[in-house]
Amino acid sequence: MVKFKELVAGLDLPRNDDRYLLRWLRARDFDLLKAEKMLRNHLEWRKKYQVADLTDDWKPIEVLQKCYPVGIIGEDKSGSPVWLIRHGKLDIRGILQAVTIEEFVRYTVWMLEKSARIMERQSMKLGIDVSKQTIIFDLEHWSFQDLVFKPGMDVAMELIKIFEANYPEAMGYTFVINTPKFFQMAYSLLKPILSETTLSKIKIHGYDKSIWTSDILGVVPAEVLPKALGGRAVDPDGNEWCESLVPGGGPIPEYYKTGSESFGDEEEYKFDDDVMSTFL
Repeated sequence: MVKFKELVAGLDLPRNDDRYLLRWLRARDFDLLKAEKMLRNHLEWRKKYQVADLTDDWKPIEVLQKCYPVGIIGEDKSGSPVWLIRHGKLDIRGILQAVTIEEFVRYTVWMLEKSARIMERQSMKLGIDVSKQTIIFDLEHWSFQDLVFKPGMDVAMELIKIFEANYPEAMGYTFVINTPKFFQMAYSLLKPILSETTLSKIKIHGYDKSIWTSDILGVVPAEVLPKALGGRAVDPDGNEWCESLVPGGGPIPEYYKTGSESFGDEEEYKFDDDVMSTFL
C-alpha cells in the first residue's frame, strides 16, 4: 500500500483513503504497475466523460427514470446496496428509440456512481468497509428476440466493460433468476469480457422460485426483498414489486420515441447453426 501510494501520488483521486486504493490493488492481484495503469485509465475515463458531474442533483431523462426497470430496493444483511434489475421487462428497442446509446450509458453510470456514494456513506455509518453491491437480475419475460437484438447486446457488453474497468471489487452476490434455455447463448458472449472474480460471484437459477428465493434470502432480508420475489416488502399501495423503487418497465410509450431510430433484420446477432441447435 505504501508503494502504491507513492506511485499514484499527485493524481486527482475521487477518494484517497486506503479502502479505495485497495480495490485497485485487489483487482490486479496486487501487481503495482498493473493497478497503477488501471487507476490512471479510470481517471482519464472519468475526465473524458465528466463523471464527476453525475451527482445526486443530476437530472436524468424522464423516460429512463420512469421506464428503465432498475433500482435499489434496500440493503443486504451486510449493509450493502441491493439492486433489482428486471431485465426481462426492459423494452430495449423502445428505449433506444427514445434516447441515444450515449444517454442510456450515461444514465447507467449515474446509477453506479449513486451506488458508490451509498456504499461510502454506509462505510462511515457502520464503521466497516461496505464496497460491494448485491444484484438480483430477473429475466422473466425476456425473449429470444431481445437476445438477438444487436444494438441491445452491444449496449450490454459496453456497460459490462465499463463496470469491469472502472468499478473494481464492487460486485458482491449476483443472482440471475428465471433464466430461459437460450440464456446460455448470451452468457457465452459475455463470459470473455468478465473477469474470473466476477464470474465466481454469479449464481444462475432457472424458474424454480423455491430454490432461488431461499438462496437470495440468505443474503437479503425478507423485509427488503419484494413480495413478488418471495420476500415481504411491498409499496404503500400494496404493489408487490416495489415499483416505487424499481420502475415496472414494459413497452415504451410512443410519445417518448423520437422516431430517429428504426431497426431491421440487419440489427440482429447471427448465431451459427450449432449454437442455435444446442440452446434452442
